[in-house]
Amino acid sequence: MGYGDMRTTVFKISAFLTLMLFLFSCRSGRIKGPPDEVTVQLKWIHQAQFAGFYVAERKGFYSEENISVTLNSCDPTTSPDSVISDLITGKTDFAVVGGDFFLQTRSMGKPVVAVAVLFQRNPRVYVTMKDSGIVNPQDFVGKKLMVPPDALVQHNALIRKLGIDRSSITIVPFERNTKPLTTGLIDAHMMYRTGLALAFEEEGYETNFIWVENYGIRLYGDTIVTTERIIKENPDLVLRFLRATLRGWRYAIENPEEAVDMTVEYNVKLSRFRQLRMMQVQMPLIHTGKEEIGWMNKDVWVVMQDILLGKDTIDIDKAFNVLFLNEIYGTME
Repeated sequence: MGYGDMRTTVFKISAFLTLMLFLFSCRSGRIKGPPDEVTVQLKWIHQAQFAGFYVAERKGFYSEENISVTLNSCDPTTSPDSVISDLITGKTDFAVVGGDFFLQTRSMGKPVVAVAVLFQRNPRVYVTMKDSGIVNPQDFVGKKLMVPPDALVQHNALIRKLGIDRSSITIVPFERNTKPLTTGLIDAHMMYRTGLALAFEEEGYETNFIWVENYGIRLYGDTIVTTERIIKENPDLVLRFLRATLRGWRYAIENPEEAVDMTVEYNVKLSRFRQLRMMQVQMPLIHTGKEEIGWMNKDVWVVMQDILLGKDTIDIDKAFNVLFLNEIYGTME
C-alpha cells in the first residue's frame, strides 16, 4: 500500500469514527452547552412540603438535565400576586401555587399555565378539639371559626355547597398558632393538615380533622405553574425541569428520611421530627396510588372552576398542559 492509499484509508476510518461518535452523541443526548439557569418560587418557607425539589437538586437530577436551579422560599409577607407577577415578568421561571389560586389568576387573563399538580388531595382541614362535638361542617352553625385569608374561597364554597347560612358563622381574624383553639377563643381552625395541625399532636392535644374534600370540594393543592411564553419558546426546558422535579418527588416518597435530611440542609432551623411527620402525613396526598405523581385531570379542573368561578369562566383546555406529563411517563423508567 502506497502513502496515498494509506492516507485515504486513514481518512475514511477517521471520518467513519467521527460520524459514529456524532450519531451516538445525538442518540444519547450527551452534547451539552452551559446549563440553563432556572429559578423556582416556592409558596412557603423551605420545609418538607417541597422535599422533592431539594432531592432533585441534591441528587443531581437537575444537573443531569443540564439545569442549574435556584429554589426561592417565601414567607407570610410575600403576596401570592407578587409570585405571579415575578413569573410573568421573567424574574422566575416556575412557581408553586395553590390550584384554587392558579384558577383565579387564570380567570383574570394572566398567561400562566399549570404543568403538574403535586398535591392531588388538598391538605386543608378544619381542626376542632376532640371533646367539642364539632365533627362536620354543619356543626359550625353558631360557632366561631378562624380561616386564613387565602382559604376563604374554599371555605365559602363548602358552606355554599352545604346550604349553610354564612351569617350563622363568625369568622375571626387568622392567627398562626394553636392557642386560639386550645383556649376556647374559637371553635374551629382551618389550616394545613401537613403544617400547623402537626403542632397540636406535638403539644399533646386530641383533635378532630374535618377534611373539606370529604364534602365534595376537591381542589388541587400545590401546583407547578409556568408561563405561556416559556412553554412556547422553550418547551424542552419545561420537559427537562418537570422530569427532574418529578423524579425527585418519586425518590422523596420512596426515601422519606433521606428526603428530610436534604430538606433540613436548606433550613437548619427546622425540627427534623416535625419534617418527618410532615412527610409522613403528606405522602398519601401527593401519591394517592391512583395516578402518577404530578398528574392532572381535566375533569377535576372543570369541577374546580365550577366551584370557584362558575361555569365556563375560562378555557380549561388552555389553562393546563398535560403533554409534558405524557412525555415523561412514557419514557421514565
